Amino acid sequence: MCGIAGFFNPSQPEGMAQKHLNRMLQVIEHRGPDGQGTWSDRNRGLYLGMRRLSIIDLAGGQQPIWNEDQTLAVFFNGEIYNYIELRRELEASGHRFRTHSDTEVLVHLFERDGEAMFNALRGMFAMALYDLKNHRVLLARDQTGQKPLFYFRDAHRFAFGSEIKALLSLPFVPNEANPEAFLDYISWHCLPAPETHFRHIHKLPPRSSLWLNLANPMAGEVRAFPEVAPGAPLTDLDTAVTALDAALRESTEIHLRADVPVGVLLSSGIDSQTVASYVHDQRPGQLSTFTAVFHEGDSEQHGAETTAKLIGSSHHNIPLTAHDLADNLPALAWFLDEPIADPAAFAIYKVCQYARQHVKVLLGGEGSDELFAGYTGRYHGLLATLERTRQLRRWVGWLPVKKSLENNSAFFRALHRAHLSPAQETILLRVEGFPGDVRSPLLLSPEQLRRLDERALYYASTTYKKYPSPLETLLHLDRRWQLPESLLVKADRMSMAASIELRAPFLDSEIEKLADRMDMGLKLPPGGAGKWVLFKCLERRFPNLLRREKKGFPIPLAPWLRGPLRPQLEAALFDTTSVLPGLLDPVRLRVAWKAFLDGLCPPSPFYALWMYAAWHQEFRRKLETIRTDA
Repeated sequence: MCGIAGFFNPSQPEGMAQKHLNRMLQVIEHRGPDGQGTWSDRNRGLYLGMRRLSIIDLAGGQQPIWNEDQTLAVFFNGEIYNYIELRRELEASGHRFRTHSDTEVLVHLFERDGEAMFNALRGMFAMALYDLKNHRVLLARDQTGQKPLFYFRDAHRFAFGSEIKALLSLPFVPNEANPEAFLDYISWHCLPAPETHFRHIHKLPPRSSLWLNLANPMAGEVRAFPEVAPGAPLTDLDTAVTALDAALRESTEIHLRADVPVGVLLSSGIDSQTVASYVHDQRPGQLSTFTAVFHEGDSEQHGAETTAKLIGSSHHNIPLTAHDLADNLPALAWFLDEPIADPAAFAIYKVCQYARQHVKVLLGGEGSDELFAGYTGRYHGLLATLERTRQLRRWVGWLPVKKSLENNSAFFRALHRAHLSPAQETILLRVEGFPGDVRSPLLLSPEQLRRLDERALYYASTTYKKYPSPLETLLHLDRRWQLPESLLVKADRMSMAASIELRAPFLDSEIEKLADRMDMGLKLPPGGAGKWVLFKCLERRFPNLLRREKKGFPIPLAPWLRGPLRPQLEAALFDTTSVLPGLLDPVRLRVAWKAFLDGLCPPSPFYALWMYAAWHQEFRRKLETIRTDA
C-alpha cells in the first residue's frame, strides 16, 4: 500500500523537476510514511515516484520494481492478494524474482500477458507501469475502484497521482474549477468518473487503463479491461449459499496475507459481522475489532459488542462527540481531496487513527450492499417507481409535457418522468435528496432544476448501462458510481490519512463474479429483505443470528446540527466569507434551513453543504501555499 505520483514535462529544468516530484510525494506522505522511491528519465523529462506503507516484504519491497532486463518498471499502490499463486506460475515459466513483494508479479505478468493481465489480478490497485522500449506509461485502476488514480494531460505534458492534491502541487496543472461540479455534488453527493471538481483533472474509472505516450500524451484512450465471460447462472438458494461460503472463506484467507498485524473494522451489521467471523475461523483468539460509538442516537455499540463476544475478539470502542466532528472537519476536507456527503467518513477516520496504535491493516465490509442488493427499501422503491413509469410511458404520445419544474404534485412528477428515457429517469431518481420532500423541494432555483435535468441526461449517456433486469441495472449503476466514488473514497482516504490499510474481502474479483451469476431473487426476493443469500450464508454459521438493520456508523447528525454544531453550520451556510451564498439563492437557503430546524427534512443535505464549504476553504487554502512554494 502506498501513494504514487509522477509527471512528464520535457521543457522543465532537471533541478526544478526533481523538486516538483518531491513536492508531489510530500503532500501524500500520509499514504506511505515508511519510505520513498523515485526514478527519472531526465533526458525525456519523465519523473516517477511513490510513498510506501510497508505491508508485505517489509525489507525488500522498495519501488520501482523492475523486470529481469530492466525494460519495465512499476510504481504500485495497493495489494495483489493472489500474488503467491501468480508467482508460482511465472517462476514455472522461467521468470526470475528479486523480492518477495506482491508488486513484483506485475512486471512479469505484463511481460507474459500484456493488458490481459488485469483479469488475473485479485486485489486492489492503482499502478503506473513504464515501458522503456516504447517510451510510454500505462495507468490502471482495479476492477471495483478501491484505489484512486487521477490524471491531467495536454498536448505536451501529463501528470498522475493517487490524490488530486499531488497533481495540483505542480504549477503547470491548472486548478480551474469544474463549473458543473457543485450542482452535481449537492444532487448526487459525489461525482462519477471521470468527473472531478477540477475541469482539467480526471479520475481513471474502475476497471480501466490508459496509455500515456511520451511522444503524444493525448493519443491514448481510456479502455476498459477485457470482458470476462460470465459463468453458469445460479438460481438455487442452497447451491448459491454453499458457493458463497467457499468464496468468502478463500477471499478472507488471501486478504489476511500481511507481514504486519491485522484487525477488523466492526459495525453492528451483517457485512462486517461476516468478515469478522471468517477471520476468526482462520485466526482464532488473535483478532482485534474496532467500532465507533456515540452517546446519542442509534449507536453501533451493542450490536458490535455482541458480535465481538460471539467470536471472542479483543474489542475496542472509540467514543466520538459532536465537537470531535467540528474539530476534525478541516482535516477531513483536506484528506478527502473532494467533498463527499457521507458523515461516516469522520467515524472511519477516527477509528483508523485509534486502530493504528494496534494494527497496520483493517478488514471491512465494503461492497456487500452493491453486490447483493443490501439497500432494501431504496431498491424496492426504485423498482416500483420505474415500473409505474414504464406503464405510463406507453401513452407518452398522448400525455402533455410538464411546463413548470416547480409543480411537483404526484401527477406532474409522474408526467415528467414519462417523457424521460429510462436511463435519465433512473439517474434522477438516484438524487440523494434536497431539503423538503419531492412534493415541495426546497433549495434549488428553477434554473438549477432545469440544469439538473440536463446533467441527468449527460450521466444517462456516460454512466448508465442497461442490464437484463431492472434490479441488475440499479446494482451496476451503484457499482459504477456510489461504490467507487463515495463509499470507497471514504474508505481509502480516511484509512490512508491514518496510514493504515483498509481491505474489503467482499470486493474480491471471485466474489464479484459469483455475485454476477446469482439470480436477482437470491439477492432481493419480491417483497423481502436484501442480501438474502448472504444472510442465509451467515445463518449457517450462527443459527440464532438476528438480522440487524444496516447502520454504517450512524452519526447522530440531526441532534448535533440542531444543537452543539448549529453555530458552525450556520456560519458555513450564511456567512459572507463562505462560498455557499454565492452558489445558492440565500432566500431559498434560509427557508430550507428553517424547515430542517422545524424537523421537516433530514440533516444530510446540510452536512453536504457544510462539507463543501469546509473543503472549499481548507483544501484551497493549503493548495495556495503549496503552489506558491512550488
